[in-house]
Amino acid sequence: LAFASMLITGGRLGDAIGRRRAFLIGVAGFTLASLAGACSPDADLLIAARVAQGLFAAVMVPQGLSTLQALYRPRERARVYGMFGAISGMAAVAGPILGGVLVSGDVAGLGWRSVLLINVPVGIVLLVLGRAYIPDTRDTEPADRDLIAVALSAGGVVAVLYPIVEGHTLGWPAWSWAVMAGGVVLLALFVVRQRA
Repeated sequence: LAFASMLITGGRLGDAIGRRRAFLIGVAGFTLASLAGACSPDADLLIAARVAQGLFAAVMVPQGLSTLQALYRPRERARVYGMFGAISGMAAVAGPILGGVLVSGDVAGLGWRSVLLINVPVGIVLLVLGRAYIPDTRDTEPADRDLIAVALSAGGVVAVLYPIVEGHTLGWPAWSWAVMAGGVVLLALFVVRQRA
């Protein structure tokens, strides 16, 4: 939910402050949140760390496609997006498999914590390589910061997704439908505000 609710804002942040800088902020925050989650002594701190991971991932992830959009001409983008999609797809398949291997192998007696700790060295490598090799692109005329639009988009996404995620488990109570309907209204208001 944290990731989904902040994706639009994360993308806009890269337009405003530079996509490389936003990517590096996202990677650094995600890496630190992973470490915090792995060191969590209880479920409350683990959940807080996972929320932080989602928020920083929402800053990191949109910068990839935005950077490709800025670097490649329209006729070159299909090939580049195809490679990006293939790599992303392989990562989406390999991630859960690697997580299962780490947990079932109980690496160094860490159990589930190893799934979060693996992000730390990967994050450090990404920070070093990203700083050295990712060109800095940004929108020449970034949109104004609009906190109302952020609240409408984030609130709308959470209001639609939360009942979808929890509705089946809870037996689809009436409030879940009302919250989803409210989310649709918030997203419609977001669209109206963006057009204005």
